[in-house]
Amino acid sequence: MFAVIPIEKSYYQWNLLPIVILGLSIYHLWDVKGFEFLVYGIILWFIFLLQRDIIAGILIKRLALELGYGPLPVYPALDHLLGLDTLIPAVRAIRRHRLLDWFYERRLLCGKTYWGQTLGEWVIMTSDPKNIQAVLSTKFDDWKIGGPRLYATLPALGHDSIFTTNGEKWEMARRRMRPAFNRNQVADLKCFERHVRNFIEAVPGGDGVGFDVQGLLQDMTMDSSTDFLLGYSTNLLVEPSAEARQMLKDFDYVSRESSRNGRMGALLYWLPHPFLYAAVGRVRKFVGEYMDRALEESKRGGEGKERGYVFLDALLEQTQGQNQSRDYIIDQMLSILVAGRDTTATAITAAFYFLARDAEVVRRLREEIESVGEWDPSYEQLHGMKYMKNVVREALRLFPPVATNSRISVKDTPLPSGGGPYGNLPVIVRRNTPIRYCISVMHRDRSIYGDDADVFRPERWEVDETIQKSWIYLPFNGGPRVCLGQQFALTQIYLTLYRFFQTFESIEHRDGGPLLAQTNLVINFPYGCKIAVNRV
Repeated sequence: MFAVIPIEKSYYQWNLLPIVILGLSIYHLWDVKGFEFLVYGIILWFIFLLQRDIIAGILIKRLALELGYGPLPVYPALDHLLGLDTLIPAVRAIRRHRLLDWFYERRLLCGKTYWGQTLGEWVIMTSDPKNIQAVLSTKFDDWKIGGPRLYATLPALGHDSIFTTNGEKWEMARRRMRPAFNRNQVADLKCFERHVRNFIEAVPGGDGVGFDVQGLLQDMTMDSSTDFLLGYSTNLLVEPSAEARQMLKDFDYVSRESSRNGRMGALLYWLPHPFLYAAVGRVRKFVGEYMDRALEESKRGGEGKERGYVFLDALLEQTQGQNQSRDYIIDQMLSILVAGRDTTATAITAAFYFLARDAEVVRRLREEIESVGEWDPSYEQLHGMKYMKNVVREALRLFPPVATNSRISVKDTPLPSGGGPYGNLPVIVRRNTPIRYCISVMHRDRSIYGDDADVFRPERWEVDETIQKSWIYLPFNGGPRVCLGQQFALTQIYLTLYRFFQTFESIEHRDGGPLLAQTNLVINFPYGCKIAVNRV
């Protein structure tokens, strides 16, 4: 176990030096008047901050060496001021939809944990399970949502979202949302059944005609998510309105642009984004109108609603009398909508991509479905299908919906690994340091998953099912902020695959290249996933 650096006492003793220097400087400037005094004062203040940080940095390094900590490697860039020679290849990788591959190449060059830079902001990059566990669990209180993660999600999800808040606000939001995802609600397959059937009916042809399955899946998960949240579905698969289609377009644009801003760092965050905020306004207006409709139906006894349990009703009941604003409710709605729609659609799309290329896996999956012997499976039967679970686990391993995430340190704190010439020493992290942890890189790490880490092989889970309970497999995050809706998502994924292979005998691919991923708030596939099917 690594030691905690006792820095506070010495830190504040050494801070007396820049304070004394600042005081003496102000004394000698006492006769300077007007604008010149203001200019000199600002300059002196920045000098004071610089001196303080330099002294603290020297002190931290000295204490770290004494306690056996080591320095992190630095990505070998030429421009250490703005990191432009890092930014340019990153932008190139983003345009080619190969950013995740680029992250993995950097990991091979620098190790599992290293310093990187984007537009003047230094960020710790890590794919080390030990460090990820420290950030998400064992040192949870030392880190908060901030930095790149906050830049990415704040415009899209709002200031009160469960994904953008910390401390008591986050705890309250999570406490209010938890009942919505208990087993009684998730096990109600009626929430998914109608929308899965609409998806099956929307599959074109069924006689070898190629189509993009991702678009249909995104419509299905938007329909089921709005049904679960608001009691009304957008019905994109059966009777989409022009407003719903525009909302979907805006929704995707907001996700894409918000994520781009987060990757570019603090500098880009402060620039104006009129098109982004216009799209955000339209999305919030759409959700607000659905919310108003649901509220009106509740006042009339809920006769027009499409299902019994509705998340909005439960949330309003919990917040009754607490003067929560309309924006607060919309923030939570959008948070669940992003997670419910994009995460599930991405996972099923990835599964279909791999299944279309492996007839043996499809054969084993269909055998397991037939062995259940039920046209209408129960929740327990779906979650008891071992091979189907392994197929889904493997798809989520290779394409975790949230491929990268980030935090920012709230105080000086240690990481257990990454320091020194061999990367095996603990590291001290300064307060207000951003860290980006890369789940997709960890999931494809050959030192963890073997030489076939890039290969879709569900059988690897038959050897060791404990992988999913460790910190080397995190498709739904981990620690206190682990995804509340993971069973909700998995249930819909299992039911979709079950119904699909009840209806279709075979699945074939109609695109020969790799599945390229676009890293939005949740990854998606910009060129879709083209498949063809044959009915049973």
